[in-house]
Amino acid sequence: MKLLIVDDEMFAVQGILDGVDWEQLSFDAVMKAYSYNQALEAFQGSFIDVLLCDIEMPDGSGLQLVDYVNKHSPGTQCVILSCHDEFDFARQAVSLNCLDYVLKPVRYDALTEILKNAIGRAEERSRRTMMENLGRQYVDSVAQKNRTGSDAAGIAMDYIASHLDEELSVRQLSALAYVSPDHLTRIFKKKYGKSIPDIILERRMALAGELLKKGDMSIAAVSGSVGYSNYSYFSEQFKKVYGCTPRDYQKRHQK
Repeated sequence: MKLLIVDDEMFAVQGILDGVDWEQLSFDAVMKAYSYNQALEAFQGSFIDVLLCDIEMPDGSGLQLVDYVNKHSPGTQCVILSCHDEFDFARQAVSLNCLDYVLKPVRYDALTEILKNAIGRAEERSRRTMMENLGRQYVDSVAQKNRTGSDAAGIAMDYIASHLDEELSVRQLSALAYVSPDHLTRIFKKKYGKSIPDIILERRMALAGELLKKGDMSIAAVSGSVGYSNYSYFSEQFKKVYGCTPRDYQKRHQK
C-alpha cells in the first residue's frame, strides 16, 4: 500500500510526516513530490494507492493531477489539501470523485482518520477488481465447456476458484453443472481426490495465505475476500491449516 504526498512546501510535507500517526495506517511506502511533474513521475514509476495533494503547486494544479489520476490510475484514492475555503474548488474536487477536501491547517489526528478511510476504500476496490477478474475468467472457461454434465466436476471447480468470497454449497454447484448433488459429490471426489468442502477450504486458505504475504490488505479484508464474514471463525480455520494465526503468518512473511 503506497501513499504519495504532493505539496510544493517542504515544511508542510514534513509536518504531515511528523504529525500523522503512521502506526494506525498500513502504508508500506510514503512517497513525496514537490511539483506536478514530480507527481506524474511517481505515478509513471509505480501504482499509488492513495494520493494526498495540495491544490497550488508548480507546473500544474492539484485538481489537474487528480484529473490525470482518474484517467490513468482510477484505482487511486485522492484527497485534496487546500488553503482555499472556496465553493468552486470544492465543487471541482467533488466532480473529480475526490474522497475528501481538507482545509489547511489540518489537524493530524483528523488526517490520520481520513487516510485510514482512504486505505479501506483502496482495499475494497482492489478486492472488487480481483473478484471481477476471477469472474471473467470463470465465464470464459465455462463458455468453452459442454454444460451437459460431462465435465460437471470441472465446472464446479472453476466456479469455486472464482467465487471464494461468496457462500458456496454442493447444491448450488450441482445446479450450475446441471447434475444432482449426490452425482456431483461422487464425480468430484473421484476426479480431485477430495470432497467439495475440503477443496473450498483448501483454496480459500491458499488465497488467504497469498494475500497476507503481499501485505496490501488488512486481515479483516482478507477474511472477507475468502468468504468469511466472521473474523474469529476465519482465524480458527486458518490456524488449522497453517498452524498459526493470520497475524503471526503475515508478520513472519513481512519479515
